[in-house]
Amino acid sequence: MMNIRLSGRVTQCLLVVLAGLLSGCSVYSQYGFQSVSIAPDDLSFAVAHREGRESLLAIAKFEENVPTVVLKSRDGTHYERPIFSNDGRKLYFIARKKRDRGDLFVIGTDGSGLTQLTVGQEGAQNIQDIALSREGNKIYYINSRFYGHYSPIASSQPHDLDFYSISTDGTGLERLSFASSYGLTGLSISPSGEDIYSRSTILRLEKPRQYRPFTFKSPDRLLFTSQYPLSKISGSQLVLSCSKTEERVPGRSSRERLNLGEYSAVYGSGLFLIDIDDEVVVDEVVYLRSYLDSPALSHDRQRILFIRNDSVWGGDGDKTLWSVNVNGSQLRQIQLQFPQ
Repeated sequence: MMNIRLSGRVTQCLLVVLAGLLSGCSVYSQYGFQSVSIAPDDLSFAVAHREGRESLLAIAKFEENVPTVVLKSRDGTHYERPIFSNDGRKLYFIARKKRDRGDLFVIGTDGSGLTQLTVGQEGAQNIQDIALSREGNKIYYINSRFYGHYSPIASSQPHDLDFYSISTDGTGLERLSFASSYGLTGLSISPSGEDIYSRSTILRLEKPRQYRPFTFKSPDRLLFTSQYPLSKISGSQLVLSCSKTEERVPGRSSRERLNLGEYSAVYGSGLFLIDIDDEVVVDEVVYLRSYLDSPALSHDRQRILFIRNDSVWGGDGDKTLWSVNVNGSQLRQIQLQFPQ
């Protein structure tokens, strides 16, 4: 039998493909918590949650387990990625009626003033992720203009992706990049407001608008897996959710690992602190045999909320909400009792 050793370049390409395949386990298709964000005052947080055909947005105070439902849907519309306005009085979010159509909405945290911000405009057909500008008057988002069964990364996954922006009142739509990319996952804005970060790309907003790779240094090769892998950048640090390769461990079952070849495998996902100035991994906060997504770093830089999904590694299908301190301590599940 022929023994084939893959080159580093080929292995890197395979990792990119695997990243796309794993990202295909999207927040759209599963029950439970979809994403989370923390309020500007660090006293409460917002979640998107699904149960059957029902989808809801809710706000909960820390250390309380009964949230306030802001918006609830029973018509098959799915809510994703709520983020707070700078004053904490509004939520911007994605409403998805179909897999190939997602639009941007805003609602008051008291449930009032529901407004659709993107209504059939060019470039606003399938929004994937959103982030608020430093000043709070503009929303940046990733958009997929076309969707079908012909993506080279994975079948039926969003592609032809670029960055856009729109004012929070729904005016001033602007296309920010023209790369027609196959791999923009996650969105965060630098504290200066000059750069947009995706999972592996940085876009300078000043003209000429240019991409450059976000190639942070790490002792392990990291494989991005989540749809929303980035937190809001705080200071010079960013929380990133992704998998990492490890040397294969004898005796681990196929349900406990994603095989990447003869010598390495992925056993789970972690939360990592990245220094955006030096582009280096500062610390590993937590590493679990799970699929982790939507990390939200508190503004005091003490706590991270995130979504844990064990189904990728052989567990149940629900997505659960977890909390961990930035130093890796006090890992715990947050259980909310939604009103009936």
